[in-house]
Amino acid sequence: MKNVQILTSAFQKFTMLFLLIMLPFSLCAKEKIVLGLTGTVLKDDLKNFMDWEKYLEHKISDFDVQIRFSKTYAEMNQLIKEHKVDVAYVCNSSYTKLDKEGTGKILAIPIFDGSDQYYSYIIAKKSTSVDSLADFKGKIFAFTDPESNSGATAPSYYMLSHGMDPKTFFKSYIYTYEHGESIKAVIDGFVDGASVDSIVYTRFAQKHPDQIGQLKVVQILGPYTNSPIVTRSSLPQKKFEELQNAFITMHQDAYGQSILEKLSLDRFDLPSGQDFSNVAKMLEVIEQRQ
Repeated sequence: MKNVQILTSAFQKFTMLFLLIMLPFSLCAKEKIVLGLTGTVLKDDLKNFMDWEKYLEHKISDFDVQIRFSKTYAEMNQLIKEHKVDVAYVCNSSYTKLDKEGTGKILAIPIFDGSDQYYSYIIAKKSTSVDSLADFKGKIFAFTDPESNSGATAPSYYMLSHGMDPKTFFKSYIYTYEHGESIKAVIDGFVDGASVDSIVYTRFAQKHPDQIGQLKVVQILGPYTNSPIVTRSSLPQKKFEELQNAFITMHQDAYGQSILEKLSLDRFDLPSGQDFSNVAKMLEVIEQRQ
């Protein structure tokens, strides 16, 4: 019995010593933050978006930031609702659904070329006689993501409002799941036309002026509020404020500014009553027609 007591006492001392040694490490343990990105961004920009991970860790030293990719906006929304993603760059259509369900909250609004608004561009080859969405009847068309505003919601709403059913109007249609791929699909002649984000189109033109010269914008829909940075609604307020501060001061940080420049963004602003009601209305009409 005495030997057992001695061993127990020694074990307790060892345990206490171990805990005392590990305490400083546990106190310094970083908080995990999962940053969500979808495949709809330009593939050329993936490295730039991944630099956000390093920037956020540089800006908020007690955050361990991990990136999680999803192919679709619907999948990203689900990850946010399941608390598997804390902060994400989503489409305004996606945000509208998160807001309606009470599962998402706007963190910041990106500013591009001095504006917080963008458009849906309907594009085609310059060599074609197509001059509007109505001219694509019986042709092949590329949407981006089923929940992309510029890449699906805006053109679908316009068509439904003008007596054209997107499901039967075209000879066939596809989803590319990336605005850049939609642009390339038109250039390569794989499809006759596509609907894309005006910001992505402008950036593609800057990167590939020779290729973009083959295209024309046949119709412009919008404007719409730029796609926001959102968080899950259950994110603790302290984390929300730290993340928000990191984004809205990004242009004041040398490393942050370098990332913004590569993405052709001016900065991120605080949300200030941006109106998403037009997107919500379009989604409602589309859902009623399905």
